[in-house]
Amino acid sequence: MERRDFLKSAVVAGVVLTSGSVLAEESKSEPQRLKSKDNPSALEQSHVPVVEVSGKAKAGQWTDVTIKVGFMKEHPSTPEHWIQYIKLLADGKEIAQTNYPAGGVAPSNAAFKIKLDKSVKLEGIINCNLHGIWISEAVKVDVA
Repeated sequence: MERRDFLKSAVVAGVVLTSGSVLAEESKSEPQRLKSKDNPSALEQSHVPVVEVSGKAKAGQWTDVTIKVGFMKEHPSTPEHWIQYIKLLADGKEIAQTNYPAGGVAPSNAAFKIKLDKSVKLEGIINCNLHGIWISEAVKVDVA
């Protein structure tokens, strides 16, 4: 009886410790950015997100924003390699997010409808299960 209780405790402790280290590793990951448009690495080509939006928006009206993962080629979406989330930031503040299930069952892009009351800089942030967090270049949206 004591041996069984010990084994249960050891398994639970191992799961807790493993979970904690994975969470700690993700939280300390700094977002990666495109270093050079002229000579992007293979990882940058398929991981740096791109924000697509009309350069002008009307105050208080819905504006379509799309974030695509991979500025030169689409990010893979496979059981081994997928996007976990896509976030939309306005002036550095998160305003929308889409989460994806494990296993690459969803495409590597997201569409949002947002209302703006002032001009902003929009950025996209994504998290790849294998290659971490990536952030797009800022896109200025003028609001009239």
